[in-house]
Amino acid sequence: MTPDRPTGIPPIGGMSIPLGVWLLGRGRALGINCFSPGVQPLMAALAPTIAITLIELISVFLLPADQRELQAIRALVQLVCPLLQLVVSERYAVFVGRKGLWTRYATASLWCAWLPVIMMIMAEGIMRIIMPAAASSSAALAGVAVGVWLYSLWLTWYVTRVGLVMTAWQSVIMTVLQTVSVFLLIGLLLLVPPHYNAIADLFGAP
Repeated sequence: MTPDRPTGIPPIGGMSIPLGVWLLGRGRALGINCFSPGVQPLMAALAPTIAITLIELISVFLLPADQRELQAIRALVQLVCPLLQLVVSERYAVFVGRKGLWTRYATASLWCAWLPVIMMIMAEGIMRIIMPAAASSSAALAGVAVGVWLYSLWLTWYVTRVGLVMTAWQSVIMTVLQTVSVFLLIGLLLLVPPHYNAIADLFGAP
């Protein structure tokens, strides 16, 4: 059964995006109304990732020559992965007849993608304060990363369902397609020189 789009007046002012992320992150469908449709809001949502990537690419030139290639790939991956997911989601939205809802969904999805990142940073900080020994353990950090990643999968599924007004199974398919596309890219990067291991960065493996 396809859910109806939630109704409600979005808040006015600069706090609409944080509130939308907070609501969607807690499973409140009304949060989707905090995001505007259109190309301009979508570009604004992508801007932080582009800015961070550019800063890291510039900083690559401060590194020794033998480290530049790997660090440049690491910087680009954090931009290419969201772009890849956007392409996959747009194609699937067209396939299921939800093209008109896609820009609002994509904007919400990009902003909500920062929530697991913030959660991971906060979890590591709390661990370092409460359990310093565990915070230095690769296994403990990997466990936290897995938990946050599972939450991010649920969040991807939920934002898809609410933003594109899809059924639960349609949202599952979208989430699987996006996840598989990213893992295929990661696998390709691992196979070709300089053999960048994005999984090790993600889960804190040595």
